[in-house]
Amino acid sequence: MNPAYPGLAAAALYLIGALLQTTTLVRKLAVRRDRLLLITTAAVVLHAVTEYLVVNQPAGFGLGAASVVSLIALTLAVFVLVVTLWQPLENLFVVILPLGALAVIGSVFGHQTIAPRSEFGEGLLGHILISIVAYTVLAMAAVQSVMLALQERSLRHRGTLRWVRLLPPLQTMETMLFQLLWLGLVALSLSIGSGFLFLGDMFAASVVSHTILASASWITFAVLLAGRYAFGWRSTLATRATLVGFLLLVLAYFASRFVLELVLGRA
Repeated sequence: MNPAYPGLAAAALYLIGALLQTTTLVRKLAVRRDRLLLITTAAVVLHAVTEYLVVNQPAGFGLGAASVVSLIALTLAVFVLVVTLWQPLENLFVVILPLGALAVIGSVFGHQTIAPRSEFGEGLLGHILISIVAYTVLAMAAVQSVMLALQERSLRHRGTLRWVRLLPPLQTMETMLFQLLWLGLVALSLSIGSGFLFLGDMFAASVVSHTILASASWITFAVLLAGRYAFGWRSTLATRATLVGFLLLVLAYFASRFVLELVLGRA
């Protein structure tokens, strides 16, 4: 199947959902949750089908920048969709859905780097996908922590930032932050563990910086969550620790040229 067909359909549904939610906010109408969730679910399913067709090429795996970005957007949309089933996060769709539309279109029509199947050892593709999920979830946590800090500051100083009113309640935002951190820590644990299983020597010169920084990031998030459980850590401390952990992760993936070293197998 041509990935353009489900890709364009997914983009259209994403944009329809974003338009419906934007109209709801502008006109201050009651949220039609069932309709919005149905449209978003259909868009996410079509997006997933598109990514399968784009990545799983006859000549190898299409894991270029466009498809990686699209996988990140898909992970983001899935998480927000699932959490919205029990928390009032519909307003986030105004941002999330257009990003999903742009990402899936870019994946379909953007330039793709095809990595031959012979370059992928056993389990390597799974490791790459898990790493993408971990990076995405923890990036969401970092953004969430900044939004939480700004929201808390605005409320404390009785600020009038209009966008703050569109956010869920402060308690919901904080709960979502720690849900993201738990999910991200699990994904990061699987990423690091699968790296040791399938990538051989994780302390080789070409990847040692990646290993050390990713492990430091894991420790930062683990200590934060342990402190949350044992001492009730929250607010400013949680925001700072989340940003430090994510910065370490960015350095691990970016400084060690994650795509070149782990996806394409090039130094």
